[in-house]
Amino acid sequence: MWTVTHLAAGDGFSLERVRIRAESEAWSPPEVTATYRVVLVRSGAFRARVDDQVLLADPALAYLGGAGQELSIAHRPGIEDICTAVTCSPGLMRELAGDEPPSAVALPVNGRLALAHRLLASRAGKGADSPELAEMVIGLVGDLLTAQAGTRQALTRGRAATLARRRSLVESVRTLIADDLSASLRDLARRVGWSPYHLSRAFRQETGVTLTAYRNRIRTMRALEAIEAGHDDLASLAADLGFADHAHLTRTIRGECGLTPVAVRRLLAVPPS
Repeated sequence: MWTVTHLAAGDGFSLERVRIRAESEAWSPPEVTATYRVVLVRSGAFRARVDDQVLLADPALAYLGGAGQELSIAHRPGIEDICTAVTCSPGLMRELAGDEPPSAVALPVNGRLALAHRLLASRAGKGADSPELAEMVIGLVGDLLTAQAGTRQALTRGRAATLARRRSLVESVRTLIADDLSASLRDLARRVGWSPYHLSRAFRQETGVTLTAYRNRIRTMRALEAIEAGHDDLASLAADLGFADHAHLTRTIRGECGLTPVAVRRLLAVPPS
């Protein structure tokens, strides 16, 4: 099942919400567009093949596909993946990224960017006008590109074979975390056949954050999804997501997003200006 919902369009951009529940892990037929596409994951995890580069997309890592590049997607069967696709014209992307915009790159997403993503989708769904949405798109995509530029050098140091092995290992661990937020470092290390020390080191080298910080980031994004959907029992939400308690959830969300859960709920509930 593949459902695409048009949310909004404006000067040089368009927004779509995509829901996919695949029956197999097969790659989708290659698709080539004349625009740039930034895909942010609301829930789930899947692989995107942009030309010859394969990226694992999840709520903490978006991806950018360039104009004229082939894009294929592979999903885990039976699991619904939900994402927001932000399409940008080549002209808009050049204004944001310069004369040679990056392509086929992973874009790190922290709590603040995840909140901006949800706020953009919420405003579009509630009928915000095009100038407001254009400003939000420019801010979100620009911040994503800035975050990617800041981590690019650290994530590309080393031999090609070593980098490929490290990426494969870390992608496996990210998938395991998506399925089980309570898995410990030692358990994850055993399941991928590495020592806890080497896994911890490789994870930070590949993602730019510690495994614990990454896990809390995923928890935060699931909390944002639940809060936006109307979940108002923060104590039970904290327990469901593996936080130590309500206070731990609040501290983590405030650290990631700069706002408390209550403030997040109010912000996402505000009608468009």
